[in-house]
Amino acid sequence: MLTPVNNSYPPLLGNGKLSIMSAQRVIKARFILQRDEFAKAKKLALRNVPRRIKWAVWGQFGLLVALFLAAVAYRPNGKLETPSLIILVIVWLVFVTGSVAQRGLESLQFARMQDKEIWYEFDENGFRSGMPNSESRVDWAGLTARIETDKLFVLLSGIHFYTIPTRSIAAEEIASLLQLLAEKIPNRST
Repeated sequence: MLTPVNNSYPPLLGNGKLSIMSAQRVIKARFILQRDEFAKAKKLALRNVPRRIKWAVWGQFGLLVALFLAAVAYRPNGKLETPSLIILVIVWLVFVTGSVAQRGLESLQFARMQDKEIWYEFDENGFRSGMPNSESRVDWAGLTARIETDKLFVLLSGIHFYTIPTRSIAAEEIASLLQLLAEKIPNRST
């Protein structure tokens, strides 16, 4: 005959001592992300990308401007030649397709979240987040910065960002979340 195991006792550690676990407070948020919230969070995140990525973007932009100026300046017979026109068209296409691709990428990124409930649970170790058919866990060490506005919390991890609207957090828990974020993640001004 088997006797039932009483699981109400604290677990034993490897050295035979009892593990006393403190009760952690969990701050929860549930929401359906709005397109304007996502767009605002993305703008904030892009303003705060790592410095080396900013330099790479400015370097590419500088090369395109130099190429454009070289194409305009190349006039061996006093008039704009075919190679210059080709270079000008290529530079123009890079700028146009870049802006179109940027808008398309934003739509694709938002499409997977549109009209789906997103949830977050914050605790002393990090946070869990998810939506239908996906869930993830992020430790505080994996985040590089936080941005706070009156309507959003944006948590940054390199080029990735997590958007939490303040409307999704109970009013009495916002101060607790602010304190937790301040202890765990460096702040960036908006």
